[in-house]
Amino acid sequence: MSVSKQDQKLLLILLGVVIFVATYLGVYKPFINKTAVEQSELNTLQVQVEQLREFSNNQADYLKKTEQIDSEIGETLTGYPDDIRSEDMVMYVTKLESEIGAKIDSFSITEPELVSDFLLPKKTDDVYTFVPVASAHTGLTINCSLDYEQFKKLLDYVYADQEKMDVSSVSISYDAGTGKLTGVISIDKYFIVSTDYSYTKTQIPSVDLGASDPFGTISDTNTKTEDGQAN
Repeated sequence: MSVSKQDQKLLLILLGVVIFVATYLGVYKPFINKTAVEQSELNTLQVQVEQLREFSNNQADYLKKTEQIDSEIGETLTGYPDDIRSEDMVMYVTKLESEIGAKIDSFSITEPELVSDFLLPKKTDDVYTFVPVASAHTGLTINCSLDYEQFKKLLDYVYADQEKMDVSSVSISYDAGTGKLTGVISIDKYFIVSTDYSYTKTQIPSVDLGASDPFGTISDTNTKTEDGQAN
């Protein structure tokens, strides 16, 4: 079968169109799409580069501000102990009674309660990381008898303490017979504990155990007779 020259030209044109379409769909269009994607990524990276350049130009100011904030946080946390345990409260009552001169008949301690939890920056090897911390408070209620001057001294003593605490409630009455104030005073104490908390033993002074035999029940079985012989 012979093909005329006109048909050959048409076939060549058709073949050219097919090659063009195949090239466009298989090479050019994917290349254009890839170029568009890479251009979008490049624009995003350029924005990030500008931000990083701005950060770099202001690095000294950022470091100065960060150190200032770190110092302020440290000063604020100074008044908050890492923990307040029952033995700490007992020693506080003992010290309070000794310093004020008041007579504390009894006291009770409430279980610690969570106030809030949050993150605080902590610097380690020139790198800041955020550490989870929790703030909490515990309460102390004392039943006591004291005079007016001792009561004022007690309030001054509580609020002069470096640790964060306050007198949450006071209920006292005047005893005309003794000239004393008697009642109940409640004190709230606050602390902040973090995940890197390490236990520190409460310093408790030694206690005199008293007489070794208060009831005289121990006798010496090796008593001696008048001639010096042991029975």
